[in-house]
Amino acid sequence: MKVTKLADSKTDILTDHFIGGKWVRGGGGLTVSVINPFDNEPICAIHAASIAQVAEAVEIAHAAFKHPSWRGLLGRQRGELLHRLAGLLRRDLEIFATIESMDTGIPIRETRMEVSTSALHMEYFAGFAGKIEGSYQDLGKRFNYTRREPYGVIGQIVPWNTPLKLMARGFAAAVACGNTMVVKPSIVAPLSILRFAKLVKEAGCPAGTVNIVTGPGRTVGKAIVEHPKVRKVIFTGGTEGGQEIMHQAVATVTPAVLELGGKGPIIVCEDVDHDEAIDGVLTQAFARKAEVCFAGTRLFLPESMHDRFVDDLAKKAAKIPMGNPLEGTTQLGPLMTAERLDGIVDAINAAVEEGAHLVCGGAKATDPALVRGNFLPPTILTRVTPGMAVAKDELFGPVLSVMTYKTLDKAIDMANDSDYGLAAYVWSNDIRRCHAIADRLESGNVFLNAYGYQSEIPFGGYKMSGIGREHGAEAMHEYTQVKSVTVGLERFKSRFEA
Repeated sequence: MKVTKLADSKTDILTDHFIGGKWVRGGGGLTVSVINPFDNEPICAIHAASIAQVAEAVEIAHAAFKHPSWRGLLGRQRGELLHRLAGLLRRDLEIFATIESMDTGIPIRETRMEVSTSALHMEYFAGFAGKIEGSYQDLGKRFNYTRREPYGVIGQIVPWNTPLKLMARGFAAAVACGNTMVVKPSIVAPLSILRFAKLVKEAGCPAGTVNIVTGPGRTVGKAIVEHPKVRKVIFTGGTEGGQEIMHQAVATVTPAVLELGGKGPIIVCEDVDHDEAIDGVLTQAFARKAEVCFAGTRLFLPESMHDRFVDDLAKKAAKIPMGNPLEGTTQLGPLMTAERLDGIVDAINAAVEEGAHLVCGGAKATDPALVRGNFLPPTILTRVTPGMAVAKDELFGPVLSVMTYKTLDKAIDMANDSDYGLAAYVWSNDIRRCHAIADRLESGNVFLNAYGYQSEIPFGGYKMSGIGREHGAEAMHEYTQVKSVTVGLERFKSRFEA
């Protein structure tokens, strides 16, 4: 197990892969520097796993799934393992929060919440582990019962944004159901998940039940998806990546849970509480740098309230403190890479050339304390039309496109005019109107005067935003398959005459 001390920190990081309960150095021949987006300085180097190591991890996970030390556990015993993992995450909260902030640029005030939420996911699904039930049907001279059984090896491919939390939700549900895991964190942000292996070992998970390997998605990820002993895939990421996963899984007919891109609409109604809606839209549009698929990135305002609302929103957005993610006062961190920052700025400039009006933000931060990092101040564009790229494409950054409407019917039509359907937001003080709008929005998740999902809330997308549901009782159906057993109650008689 290779351990590296972070500069100016008591926190140590792990850079080796975890296969069969042991730490091994990657043999794929590719070395990748993990970069701190605050100053674009390297944190450490990761040696990518080889295809042979991926195959070994899957074979070990498959053998572990069949071994009595795992197969013989009762559901509540798997729940106890998850509870132990949750306790260890809480014990090491500051360590994981520090690693996650340095690795992703998310302010530590938020990564502390992310680590806590990861523990909550473990605890929530631990409670389900002993409650996986089937059904019974009386068929007269026969009866039928169903069992919900685990798939076997689950391959989990985790993105670079909020990696620990996004790993924890699928991992916890899959393990609660009795599956074994091969987890691949993003090669650019793998550190919190690689260190999670230490907790897996300490919690007493049987060797081989959890394996963690990393490398590029097009090699290591592909090898996981295409391995015939991987029975299901969990993927969170962009829509293009999800399409690749589906193509790769065709040969082995491997099902997948896919949580993909989003272009969340926010509909504000005239009857709204102005100040509350300003705070809500500010959070929906810019929290976590909007490097989340469920960010609200398209704001629909009544024409009558446009000017005042945008003016007040821009004033508050300009006051959001940017800075070092490890400082408690920082509320907006750097984007993940310099390349992403450049691409988003290019998209903003293209929108302005098409006629959009830049209200605030729009260019890399020039503050001397921030120039080495990938900082983009909160950006608001008005005079956006539905056909513009900024209104259609997922930018994955703090850019809000504002459009106006004359009728709610028009607002709903514009909100639904998207390839995506992950999260949508409504602000209104009329509860009947809220529900009426929610009924018509083409989105897997609708938030009425609210923001943020929890372990208990089923989460997933419509259209190109994904397949399947994470969180809640729905997730237990994603990681189990139904076996139907029919039993005859009398002597069987042939249908053929002698």
